[in-house]
Amino acid sequence: MKQTQIQVRQYPKLIEEFSRENFNLKTLAWALIALMLVNSVTLAYLLRRGPMVIPLQADGNTARVDSTVTDAQVQAAVKEYLNTRYTWTDATISAQLKRAEFFIAPSLVSAFEKAMVDTLKYVHEKKVIQRVYPRSIEVNFKDRLATITADRFTEFDGLKAASEMRLLLNFDLQDRTVINPWGVYISKEIEKALQ
Repeated sequence: MKQTQIQVRQYPKLIEEFSRENFNLKTLAWALIALMLVNSVTLAYLLRRGPMVIPLQADGNTARVDSTVTDAQVQAAVKEYLNTRYTWTDATISAQLKRAEFFIAPSLVSAFEKAMVDTLKYVHEKKVIQRVYPRSIEVNFKDRLATITADRFTEFDGLKAASEMRLLLNFDLQDRTVINPWGVYISKEIEKALQ
């Protein structure tokens, strides 16, 4: 059997090398943990900030952003609102009204939900299907009013009906979001009888 002997003179030197390597490993580990923490905080900040949209021209240069809202943009927002608020079946009305809430002024969403309770109940009981097609949308920026004339088609209990609808929407201009890129929010909705 072979025996190895440790020389006593080299023993303190080995301990010193091991302790230096141990210190280096600990320092490196703490530096990596600190780097991961900074990386995680930065990632959380970037995720909460949301995406930044950079408009580009046809040649690839950055375009100047015009933040003024035009008649065409209000008309597009109103069409989308009509599509979510007034076009549904008994199976899709809940989802459609949830989508319509993105076009309601944030302070009025709870009132909108309360107002839609009876509508939801009636639609589910009678299995109502409704479609609305706007014919004209007139925008008055001075009064912040959109006047809509539309054709409404309703089906329930095997009956079909077509009627004309006149709707007055008061709107406010607020922050644009991914879901409401126009920044047009409905603050009041009045359905008028046609004369």
